[in-house]
Amino acid sequence: MTESSRSASSQPPISQGTIINDRYEIRQSLGKGGMGEVFLAHDRATQQPVALKIVREESRMPGDDEALRQELLHARSVSHPNVCRVHDLAPSQYGPILVMEHITGQTLHTHIRRKKAQGGYTSDEFRRIASDVCAGVAAIHAGGLVHGDLKPGNVMVTTDPDGGFGKAVVLDFGFAKERARVSGRRPGAPPDGGTPNYMAPERIRSGGASMEDDVYALGLTLWEMWTCRVPEPGYKPRAKPMRQQIMFDVPAGLSVDEIKQIFRCLADDPQGRLVARHLRFFNPATLTTNPVQLPRERLDPGPPPGRNTTSQFHAGEQSLLATFATNAPEFVGELIALDKPELTVGRRSDNDYVMPEATVSGQHAKFKWSQGSWIVEDMGSTNGTYVDHTYERRKSVNLMHGGEVQLGELRLKLVTFAKDSAGHKRARAYLGKRDGLSGLLTREQLLRALDEEAAFADWVDAPLSIARYELRGPNRLVSDRPTILEMLAFRRAATRVLELTDMLLLSLIAVTAGRTGPLRFAVAMVGPAQQEARNLVEQVVGQVQGMLPDGLDLVASIARHEPGSSVRSLVDPT
Repeated sequence: MTESSRSASSQPPISQGTIINDRYEIRQSLGKGGMGEVFLAHDRATQQPVALKIVREESRMPGDDEALRQELLHARSVSHPNVCRVHDLAPSQYGPILVMEHITGQTLHTHIRRKKAQGGYTSDEFRRIASDVCAGVAAIHAGGLVHGDLKPGNVMVTTDPDGGFGKAVVLDFGFAKERARVSGRRPGAPPDGGTPNYMAPERIRSGGASMEDDVYALGLTLWEMWTCRVPEPGYKPRAKPMRQQIMFDVPAGLSVDEIKQIFRCLADDPQGRLVARHLRFFNPATLTTNPVQLPRERLDPGPPPGRNTTSQFHAGEQSLLATFATNAPEFVGELIALDKPELTVGRRSDNDYVMPEATVSGQHAKFKWSQGSWIVEDMGSTNGTYVDHTYERRKSVNLMHGGEVQLGELRLKLVTFAKDSAGHKRARAYLGKRDGLSGLLTREQLLRALDEEAAFADWVDAPLSIARYELRGPNRLVSDRPTILEMLAFRRAATRVLELTDMLLLSLIAVTAGRTGPLRFAVAMVGPAQQEARNLVEQVVGQVQGMLPDGLDLVASIARHEPGSSVRSLVDPT
């Protein structure tokens, strides 16, 4: 037994009135957890109530003090109204103590039990708690951290002075790794801490807390608010229709997208889950416009260049990322460091950078650095130089951070990450599943996403329609290969179709859409009846047609998915 252990064991039991470290006066016990007991205490120095967690000596091992100190620093780095603040870590005669914000109220676990006796939650009560919990988890993840044991028992629901609902606060954050090490030593304990009832399938199989596991636990926490019962370890709510499992019909007042978010959180595939910062719960039908930007996946160009870039050139601070190449798909994802303030690009070997794309001219363009941006000068190329939102060739283009320029049928994006960096790897992953011209899912990725949409539609017994769009013009009669004009028009049309569809559907999460052919793409819509979907598509086509150059037309058709049938067969016009 260590000296501190003997000291702690010789102390009288902690009770009301006990003074710890000549500062904290114990008022009452708030409960026991995996690493110790939590007390309500009065801080004599600040004259404020605090929550005091006493870490039991018998649970500690050599090195735990430093581990706790590191976790404290992590926890203190998260400052958010929906995350419990951790103030301090200090030694005491009873063992290490964690000084935390004291939150009055009840745990969400207790709150759910009480609401069950009252007939369950209303949709608006659910929205308020769900929004707060999601915001708290998003704040934790924004710091690159993981909770590791998210569940209703680790969420506190506060009460306003008037007795109304205050807010939901995520508790017990910052010590998941240490709790996992401690609990893993106990016979019969989960291999890496946490609570099996709320673990994702991959964590139950292999262990390892992660952000994706947190999102799964978040989905099950919200699911428990719907069902008012604790899920069994390994329970999969998506295994049978939703309405067969819910005790109180909370979802009746929610939008289709709000329900879909929880369905996506509970995906077996971790990559199929939404990230916490994209989860939203509010009633879009009561709003005239959607107040938040839809979280559509985008190609991140990296952080903007520093201020000194505008006054002095720095070699390699910016690069060109190849996002699309008709004839050289293997070149997509390659990164070209801009290491000189002036350089040439083309297919000939005497250029500073040689491009493998066949539609790029021998010496196509010159890139010149100018006060933090790049001037792209076309050097009399055969196929031209283009920018978005215009269909004419450009002799000169001002390319700023995150912007794209098209040389023939090669697109280049100005970014700030380096080759093989984390930013470059994320860009490659994005381009591995999305078309670099339009940002739409590739056909293979679309088919997988449509399977998920069909599973959700069957789960909630909602209609699923597939809108199939195609850009048509005179060239379609002689070739399946798009012209540059058609490429530019396709990119612009697809972008606008998705914006309008999201807006008209009052979407909380972006609709699923993917490229199905040279100038074709499909959009999935869950919720609207077929005639409503048809009216929406007609409205979209009418608005987008005016953006297209003369001679090109956008046409569309609708296909309805029948439950139990293959949705993949609907992506191509018959």
